[in-house]
Amino acid sequence: MRQFKFTESGFSLIEVTVAAAIFSMGLASLSLLLLTAVMGTAEAGHQTLASTKASSLAEMIALNSDAVGHYVDPVPSFESGCMYGGPCTAEQLAAEEMGVWQQDLADELPGGNGLVCRDSTPEDGHAADAACDGAGGLVVKVFWLEPRHKDDEDGGLRRLVARLPL
Repeated sequence: MRQFKFTESGFSLIEVTVAAAIFSMGLASLSLLLLTAVMGTAEAGHQTLASTKASSLAEMIALNSDAVGHYVDPVPSFESGCMYGGPCTAEQLAAEEMGVWQQDLADELPGGNGLVCRDSTPEDGHAADAACDGAGGLVVKVFWLEPRHKDDEDGGLRRLVARLPL
């Protein structure tokens, strides 16, 4: 008569549970890494957009330097069609460009706004008080909020300053 011998092979329930727990922690870590990368990419996108918008306004001011005062102290914007080839004065063009630029900032950056001013200490200020002292060179200041950093001391405020050569 033939006798069968059973040998234990395979994994115990404890081994499977430990392996599943380690695998789950690895997936959770990978998810956190991906989330951090996505948030960092969004922040870099905001920084790039603010830089592009500030440079764009600086170019508009350089091209319409006769009305530089209307960028610093803008009049209420109005739709005159100046930006699209309609007849207008340098001051009307400045008002329309500033209005469109500020609306773009509000639409494209979280809590975004900006202004042009004369400031001898341009690296200060925030959205509610730009801290422009009226002295020094002409600067473009762009402000926005980074939601990921809302618990920081500054409430997530970000600032970008572009100095104009005028």
